[in-house]
This record gives sequence, structure tokens and C-alpha cells, in this order.
Amino acid sequence: MPSIRDGSLRWVVYPNDHPPPHTHVIGPGWEIRIELTQPPSLLSVAGTPKAAEMAKALIGTSQRLAQLRSLWSTLHD
Repeated sequence: MPSIRDGSLRWVVYPNDHPPPHTHVIGPGWEIRIELTQPPSLLSVAGTPKAAEMAKALIGTSQRLAQLRSLWSTLHD
């Protein structure tokens, strides 16, 4: 499963996932699904991430948006 790591956060695109194009950002004890739109939008939150962790996940997704979209397209198109 393709992923990108930055410190304690990991961005994952699952090959057997469903639309809309999104990434799973996984942190210690939580997981956020973020749609790969501009700007990225929050789809769901599991667990209890801190506000700073959510911000880092959203900003990190924005910074990696082209890479994550390309990865989604490679796996799903």
C-alpha cells in the first residue's frame, strides 16, 4: 500500500478504495480521510486528533496534493 511518511503522520492511498479521490492520514491513535480537492476537504475523523495534528494533516495534504492525486490516478484509473 503506497504511503508517504512525515514524522508521526502517514498519508495512505488504498488501491481498493472508493471515490471520491481521497487519502487517509494516520496519526497516533487516529485517522482522518481527506478529499483530494483544492483546497483539500475533510471527509471524516476517527479517534481524537489534536487541532495541531489536524492542521498538519490538512496542510501536508495540500503540499502533497499533486503527488497524492497522481497516486490515486495510478491506482484507480
